[in-house]
Amino acid sequence: MDYESTAKKILQRVGGKENVISLVHCMTRLRFVLKDESIVDDEAVKKTKGVMGIMKKAGQYQIIIGNDVGNVFAELMKLGNFSNEAPKKTETKQEKKNMFSMLMDTISGIMAPVIPAIIGAAMIKVLLTLLPMIGILSTEGYTYNLLSVMGDGAFFFMPVLIAISASKKFGTNMYYAASIALIMLHPNFISLMNGAQEAGETVKFLKFIPVTYASYSYSVIPIILAVWSLKYVEKLVDKITPVVTKNFLKPMLVVLIEAPIALIVLGPLGAICGNVLSDVVYAIHDKLGFIAIGLVAGVYPFVVMAGMHHAFTPIKLGMIATTGFENFICIGELCSNMAQGAAALAVSIKSKNKDFKQIAGSSAFSALFAGITEPALYGVTVRLKRPMLGACIGGAVGGLFGGFFQLKCFGIATPAIVTIVQYVEEGRPSSLLIAALTILLTVAVTFIVTMFLGFEDVVDEDEEDLDMMITEAMAEPLPEEMQITIASPLEGKRIPLYEVNDATFAQEILGKGCAIVPETGVIYAPFDGKVDMMFETGHAAGLVSEDGVELLIHMGIDTVNLEGKYFHPKKKSGDTVKKGEVLIEFERQAILDAGYDITTPVIVTNSDQFAKIDTIETEHVSAMDELIYIR
Repeated sequence: MDYESTAKKILQRVGGKENVISLVHCMTRLRFVLKDESIVDDEAVKKTKGVMGIMKKAGQYQIIIGNDVGNVFAELMKLGNFSNEAPKKTETKQEKKNMFSMLMDTISGIMAPVIPAIIGAAMIKVLLTLLPMIGILSTEGYTYNLLSVMGDGAFFFMPVLIAISASKKFGTNMYYAASIALIMLHPNFISLMNGAQEAGETVKFLKFIPVTYASYSYSVIPIILAVWSLKYVEKLVDKITPVVTKNFLKPMLVVLIEAPIALIVLGPLGAICGNVLSDVVYAIHDKLGFIAIGLVAGVYPFVVMAGMHHAFTPIKLGMIATTGFENFICIGELCSNMAQGAAALAVSIKSKNKDFKQIAGSSAFSALFAGITEPALYGVTVRLKRPMLGACIGGAVGGLFGGFFQLKCFGIATPAIVTIVQYVEEGRPSSLLIAALTILLTVAVTFIVTMFLGFEDVVDEDEEDLDMMITEAMAEPLPEEMQITIASPLEGKRIPLYEVNDATFAQEILGKGCAIVPETGVIYAPFDGKVDMMFETGHAAGLVSEDGVELLIHMGIDTVNLEGKYFHPKKKSGDTVKKGEVLIEFERQAILDAGYDITTPVIVTNSDQFAKIDTIETEHVSAMDELIYIR
């Protein structure tokens, strides 16, 4: 890479040095604080050779470079003597002001990892609709009942799944969190509350404290509030229990204190909040009727871009649990997904760029048949702009049509062509035709509008990009006996990258690998090699193995803002290391208390040089266990 040329292009495309307030860098990205982000040409920045992507977060304009970030940063500093003071996390006033946005972001962040389990259960429910319809399965047999249990399990015990996810978000003990959820769903508790309600009585704790009736199966917000409070209960109990009694007294006190708080205060409060949120959403539907569905379908891509779409899942679940169907958000989602797919399909047909035609075509298939719209949204419609307008128009038209003919959704599987049966209403055969026509109209209008509006076709910045793609495509797997194994650099819970709450890692922009939620405060060298770069703040390290594997270990998300506090590097850049040697020690609990996510991505940053990279499936790993396999 020509670092000087890259730096000049980046500076020009972010508005010149007069638009830069400060510039710092972490292990993988340049972090600009700009006077005016609106004047930045995002697309031009993305096309710059050496730039992997951009992010706008916490008041920073972040440009993802990868391993060469230090060299590009050095060239940028030559072009302008920029301040290198990173803004403190506590100074982000906008985040403090917008409480609703913070709430939606929290709910969305907690819901996202749970979605695969929900989709799996929802698809079984789709089968329960489809198979009896075509005469393969009887609704009276044991098989149907067993499949019904499989399809309903994840929904009925939703608070347990949410508790596990929320414990990661809030940095609490996962097993305490799950225990509280199980208490809220215990059959005896449900029976007790139902019996008291039917008898017109009030259940009282310790004879005087009333326990408000609420149903927690299928619910989301009550357990989120409970797990949030668990964080503070754990800290309190940890302070008041003597060291010699912690093994048995602390667990007992945590549950004994938190369970009543959850059942008496936060559970009912969460149920009320959930009902209010649902009432507000559906009041809009009641007021505007089918027009509201068209509006939702038209603007839904921007909801996805804001990362707030998962926040609607609790509302949809509550509506389906109460009425048996949902006829607002799910219809808008279906039309939005189909519109993204149709817009990408139009681009695939019209584009003259062979590589981009393939990208758009695969994105269209993904959106139309699987309901996965991110490739079409970020890779095609947002990138080209005018196809996004076509998708919004087509989605709105389809939403108006489906809403006018009262289309309903009876499941929560990802809206797509293959899940159309979840829109079939029992006793209303025409509902299948209405669903099909809704999809057809959405696709047709979006396709025609996108073709009519046209777009500025993608042009590669230079031929070097194409050469790189060809080189990557020609990568050959290593022979079986030459498989490279990377050990786990720390102990904790292994999670796939897509669960990491940072798009740069989750979308594998920097490379393939996995992430670990650490249970200890030590990071070890996972192989023999050298420290290519130990960042001065100690929150991340870049290593190179003797086999040529370039590995990034990034402790936590946005922990660069701690400016080295709580991190204690034991090696420096250029040091040779042996497998098992200590690289970094960090104060795990202190970082959590400071409000940071400690999830630690472990990334093979030169993934393009290898044909296949796999990770173990084991949930828990110890330091030096096998973690990544490279061929």
